[in-house]
Amino acid sequence: MREINKTIRLSAFTGGVNTPSSRFRLRQYTPYLAKAGVEVVEHLPYFEKSCGLPSPFKAAARIPGLLRAKNSDVSWVGKELVKGYCSFERFMKRPRIFDVDDAIWLSKPLGRWAAPAIAKKMDLIIAGNTYLADYFNKHNSNIKILPTAVDTNRFTVKAEGVGSDFVIGWTGLACNYNYLDMISPELETFLADRKDAKLLIVSNRPWQHKLASCPQYEYVQWSSENEVSELHKMDVGLMPLEENLWSRGKCSFKMLQYMAVGIPAIVSPVGMNRDVLAKGDIGFSIGKPGELYEALEALYMDRSKCKQMGEKGRRIIENEYSAEVVAAEFAQLVRELYEGSL
Repeated sequence: MREINKTIRLSAFTGGVNTPSSRFRLRQYTPYLAKAGVEVVEHLPYFEKSCGLPSPFKAAARIPGLLRAKNSDVSWVGKELVKGYCSFERFMKRPRIFDVDDAIWLSKPLGRWAAPAIAKKMDLIIAGNTYLADYFNKHNSNIKILPTAVDTNRFTVKAEGVGSDFVIGWTGLACNYNYLDMISPELETFLADRKDAKLLIVSNRPWQHKLASCPQYEYVQWSSENEVSELHKMDVGLMPLEENLWSRGKCSFKMLQYMAVGIPAIVSPVGMNRDVLAKGDIGFSIGKPGELYEALEALYMDRSKCKQMGEKGRRIIENEYSAEVVAAEFAQLVRELYEGSL
């Protein structure tokens, strides 16, 4: 007999405690999913800090989780079990969900073969944007698009009048500092012209750049405890990107975080960034030389514009990208997949 509206046990194979895709593509939804009748059990790699291990050991670190998940109703995996490889995905309990928020087919060493092979073994693929969905649609016909969401109860709007300086902010992993390097000449010029402007970098490692020695520069070590409070110090957030295949796969999460705390975003019009920008007057596009300086100058000279853009961005987040809204859609997909498999 079909078991309708039962609590569904979802076994989730995530990449680590602080892995962004694990935190924001699944873990933040857990309380909302529980209310919708989906119980999430997370299975981290047995050796979570396995970056330095050879790939066979990384794959073996997944075996305990696969064994523990044998009694689940639905399996979920964020990206590959082992980056750049197809490994034990075929041993996940069916039905299987493959959640993708990056162009993983570009990952070394074997992503171009691993991504299609994994996709073909899945019962549902959830893609973070249309670019990713278009790629995986060639390998699996059951594709759904769900954006990366922001928990609006946690990422609250910054209080007005926080500090007198004009704070330009960037947050992200140090492996993405190359994007900051691209815009550093214009940042350096603006900081030289506006002595009461500051550059705040929030990351896992300091930025190795000459701007780091500037008295207007501040680096803060990222933590899950301080990520919101540091965003609240910013007047504007940066998300520069290169125009390439990897960047097109990104899901605009920096931009969405800035919008969630009520500050404008200055972004490269690449991939999903362009789509989000089109939703309203929420920030500036920087695609040509000089546009970053012009955007910063416009916001510096008119702080009310920062507030207006931030308010519009926050409303868009609440209506389209909040964790509660996206979790409800996710829960429905899980239930439909499970009930369709009975």
